[in-house]
Amino acid sequence: MKYLLGAVDTVPLLLDGLVTTLLICGLASILALVGAVCIVAARRSGIGVVVWTAKVYVTLMRGLPIVILVFLLYFGVPALFDLGRVSALWVGVLALAMNGAAFQSEVLRGAIARLPNGQTEGAYALGLNKFQLWRLVLTPQVLPIALPALAGEIGFLIKASPVLSLITVVDLTRRAQQVTMQTFDPLGPLLAACFLYFLLIGSISWVSRYLETRLTVGRTR
Repeated sequence: MKYLLGAVDTVPLLLDGLVTTLLICGLASILALVGAVCIVAARRSGIGVVVWTAKVYVTLMRGLPIVILVFLLYFGVPALFDLGRVSALWVGVLALAMNGAAFQSEVLRGAIARLPNGQTEGAYALGLNKFQLWRLVLTPQVLPIALPALAGEIGFLIKASPVLSLITVVDLTRRAQQVTMQTFDPLGPLLAACFLYFLLIGSISWVSRYLETRLTVGRTR
């Protein structure tokens, strides 16, 4: 009970780190989704070089540990191009977005593959252009299929974000470490951080299930 009370008392001290985590992961998730759409479009373009480049990128990002990517962007690229000191926060956003785009593109590609091929031909036969095809036919069906997996990928970005504390980003994990050094209580801040991470990821799962239900109901009307 003493440790639980200590964790509750520590929560207010971690809120600034939580805000930083929310900012980084929110921006990274948006950029990752945009990148994922671009990757899917590239792989469906039918242009050999573009398709090959997109496949190589996905393979590379999926196989590269996120901590190595972060170190490459924070230490390696600035040293290679003599950029000097770069923003650790924006490096974190970029690293998470690059990694997330590869995984989310596979989610979207798998969701699209589950749709009947005849829908595309039928839409073109009705005179729809490519933009109308995606807006009116494919997207309303892809979203309910892909949403749970996309929410899982966002949760993965949040769970991967503590690695950014290694490059001085004062996120939730880094703030918990600072509070530990100030209070000489290692367990309270860590329990509080665990609670906040659990609350954050659980909220994303709840929103995902809610949106999935709404989208599914909307399709059946």
